[in-house]
Amino acid sequence: MTAIEAQLIISVATIVTTISGGGVIAAVVAHKLSSARAEREFERRKLEELFVAVHRYCTKLFAANIVWPRVMRGEIDYNQGLDIFIKNHSKKDENHETAIMIINIYFPKLRQAFDGILHRRDRINNIKSDFKATYLRGNNCGSFERPFLDELKAIDADEKKFMDELFQISRSLK
Repeated sequence: MTAIEAQLIISVATIVTTISGGGVIAAVVAHKLSSARAEREFERRKLEELFVAVHRYCTKLFAANIVWPRVMRGEIDYNQGLDIFIKNHSKKDENHETAIMIINIYFPKLRQAFDGILHRRDRINNIKSDFKATYLRGNNCGSFERPFLDELKAIDADEKKFMDELFQISRSLK
């Protein structure tokens, strides 16, 4: 039975019991309808909050790392890249924690899709770590740029996959 069918049945039951003098039953049915509506609205607000948190996290993940290809190409040195990174990202970002909390408490179905984003972050960090070690040894670092850029570009696909699943849940709340 869909949510719309259930609402229709409850509405009809409310009308019938109201007409036949079943005030208590009508009040219970009205309360159930009101509670269900409030719950859907609450879940919808949490999905909206989650949408914003994940979008901001993905945007920040991309923006935080966009300086490194310039370092990998040798346009700027590692310390300059680090200075730019620190300057642009010194403010604490709690979007990751917010997303994890909302997913774990309200929408565990979205955990796997969010883990995809976190795995992408880990791959980006691994490339940066390997790059740093190679850079500090004074070796050629050109081979890191293409895989790094590919991982950065893939953040969008990971975010889209997550959002598609989020929207699917949202559509089921109607």
